[in-house]
Amino acid sequence: MTLITASSNIYLKKGFSKIKPFVGVYVSILISSLFLWIITFICVPRDNFYNYKGIAVFIIIGSFAPTIVRTLTYYGIDKLGAGRAAPVRALTPFFAVLMAIFLLKESPKLFIFVGILFIALGVILISRDQDVTFKYKPIHYLYPLGAAVLAGLAANLRKFGLDTMPHPVFASAVAATSSLFFLTFYIFFKYDRYKKNIQEMFGYKKEFFFIIIAAFLTTFGEITDLSALLFGKVSLVIPIFGITPFLIILLSNLFLKKHEKITKRIVLSAFFIVLGIYITIAST
Repeated sequence: MTLITASSNIYLKKGFSKIKPFVGVYVSILISSLFLWIITFICVPRDNFYNYKGIAVFIIIGSFAPTIVRTLTYYGIDKLGAGRAAPVRALTPFFAVLMAIFLLKESPKLFIFVGILFIALGVILISRDQDVTFKYKPIHYLYPLGAAVLAGLAANLRKFGLDTMPHPVFASAVAATSSLFFLTFYIFFKYDRYKKNIQEMFGYKKEFFFIIIAAFLTTFGEITDLSALLFGKVSLVIPIFGITPFLIILLSNLFLKKHEKITKRIVLSAFFIVLGIYITIAST
């Protein structure tokens, strides 16, 4: 899951060099929906189609995740770069664990919060990083931060939904379709605003291809995410995904040298985040 998500972020950053993030979100969700339904009709037992309670839960999840979560994440990658946005986006474990305590009545051990503290320390370091070669504003950190909050909420709702409909692929298909519906509805009334961006997208074939690859990777990532949540506690599963920033930094240093610079502070923040992950795992 972490490697898939990291790879997706790299391809997105390459695609955003010419294509607007919001258009990328729509393409990503459209591809996810089509691909997931193909797998659903091939692999999913038909009795799941009558699980109306589970379907309702994932329709609700789809109304804001992945639509809003991906939008905020994509804008964060575009404005901050993959290396800076990812560590802030990794705050998802902090919000997911807190919500798990209140919503799912889970009882994480104390050291889980020590691990989360290291994750937060890494985020503080990354927020203080200043790279004169990459222009961004501190307020841009609200994009990945907002995505982290909503992703934490979505993780708990997904865990609840999987208790009533334990099939990750079908659950992902329902959520993606719900997202596609709301996003299409929005674009229909705002078409004049995005018409030019949509038309320009097809002219950038290379960048468009990167967005498509990222969409497939994101889809596989969500399936593995749900599969992990199906068999594990939110307070254990979600923090493991926090290792993603470390992988993104490594991949950014290899493939995004022309787009962004990876500083020592970014690497140090990733170290604290990864340390927090291992403390979290060891405490369970």
